[in-house]
Amino acid sequence: MRFWFQFRKLFFSVFRIRMRTLSIATGLLVLTSSVLMPLLEPEQFPRFYDGLWWTVVTLATVGYGDTFPKTDLGRLWGILLIVGGVGLFTLFIGRLYEMLVERQERRKNGDLDYTKHGGGHVVVIGWSGRARITIKNILKTEPSTDVVLIDDRLATAPLDEHNFLFIRGIPSRDKTLHRARLAEAREILIFADESLKVENPYNADARTAFILTSVERIAGHVRTTLEVVLEENLANFTKIASDTHFKISDQSFAEQMYSGLRRPAADR
Repeated sequence: MRFWFQFRKLFFSVFRIRMRTLSIATGLLVLTSSVLMPLLEPEQFPRFYDGLWWTVVTLATVGYGDTFPKTDLGRLWGILLIVGGVGLFTLFIGRLYEMLVERQERRKNGDLDYTKHGGGHVVVIGWSGRARITIKNILKTEPSTDVVLIDDRLATAPLDEHNFLFIRGIPSRDKTLHRARLAEAREILIFADESLKVENPYNADARTAFILTSVERIAGHVRTTLEVVLEENLANFTKIASDTHFKISDQSFAEQMYSGLRRPAADR
């Protein structure tokens, strides 16, 4: 099973390199046929659009029959187009569909990067029940705001929203944070590890502090709010980033975490 997976991965990686060539070849074939048919049969194909319509219908094997060549040269080209072009066009469409499915799968698995420029998005680090509430509130009240979740415990994206992106990776690593364009974010929210909060709250805060040091180094200018489990650890957090907003974990924490809606526009 492992061998088959590696073989399939290698095969499609090689095939992906050839996708550009496949696209160019298909485009040239369609363009050539669209230009050639009005030259071969101006009565049947008076416009470029007529040639384009017949070419696409023929390559797609639809065959409406509303327009067709009548001369020997026109029919000869039609034969060549059917024999050589249908396979190429089918291969192109099939690979294009596969790439779309593959991209959707990568998005689900957290393998895509946030690629939008200009910032304005909210980065949430750490998935938990309270993180879910906060993200849901942002998506509901600010539908135009993108939310990027970073987490290393989830296997797949916990939400399926068009302006929500899950990035799977260790949140304390620079590479992971750069994938979310952290320095361009409008706001950063760091949630404590939910399992460690129960097992060992000191370790939960230690993990959060470790993440905060990386966040401050990359995006110290971005407004950051984080969840602190034990109030006695606040002094240690303020030494790392004195201008960061700290929220003590309690029942009302999820509603208080995100401040984007409550801040005046001038402060954002």
